[in-house]
Amino acid sequence: MSVISSGPGDIVIRILLMGRCGSWKSSSGNTILRERKCEEHESEICEGKTQIDEKQVYVIDSPDLLDPDLNKEQQEMMKEQLVSQCSAGLSVVLLTVSLEKPVQNEEEILDYMKCLFGPEVQKYIMILFTCGDELEDLDQTIDEHLKHKDHRDLQRLVTECGGHFHVFNNKINSDDQIQELLQKIEGMMKENRGKFIMGQRRRRRSKANIVNFSAEDPNEADIDPEKKDQTRLVLLRENITVKSATGNRNLFESSVGWASGWVKRSS
Repeated sequence: MSVISSGPGDIVIRILLMGRCGSWKSSSGNTILRERKCEEHESEICEGKTQIDEKQVYVIDSPDLLDPDLNKEQQEMMKEQLVSQCSAGLSVVLLTVSLEKPVQNEEEILDYMKCLFGPEVQKYIMILFTCGDELEDLDQTIDEHLKHKDHRDLQRLVTECGGHFHVFNNKINSDDQIQELLQKIEGMMKENRGKFIMGQRRRRRSKANIVNFSAEDPNEADIDPEKKDQTRLVLLRENITVKSATGNRNLFESSVGWASGWVKRSS
């Protein structure tokens, strides 16, 4: 379970960058930080902070956790680190999508984030289109680009993220594009009444390679335990789809009441 906390007027902005390799994700983080802090193909989480006007801006640059070159141990280690480093809350999750390359596994990344942080994180995801100079070469605005019939995959991503998006030209140093991004982030926080805060999560792994996330919201202490406890069973494979696992409930009995949902990636 995820809960929302802190006010929209908070002067601390915490940004998580996620995206596939080659999406100019780390370059975008460096643009926000105004220094070369992270490298595009690093296999470790990179953090940085900067002061913009009266705001403290923290950037967490996550490697592509769905990179096929990562082994299972690396994925598990980075996943644990990411959850830990995001525990203080997030103002926004920026999913970087390059305008110079076709859409690939971005929808899988969206599903992965919802599995990792909980479905409430969906409200905090914004598409950050990179390589905005491509639009200048095409003499198009981003709205014109998205409306083109050949870009329905981009339209679908934006729709799934509630229409929230921004464009970066990664080849120029412009404070305007950073300020505009921060304004959009603050608008999203106001809309959501604060930051995204994860509930406490306990992870267990079964012999069937199922990652089990359970969460308890401290604000629900007085609620009937049978209704309070939830367990999300996640099977991470190749392509993520969602299906019910109610029929398998008896296989995973424990001392708490179960509300089971499966996120399965079909091979």
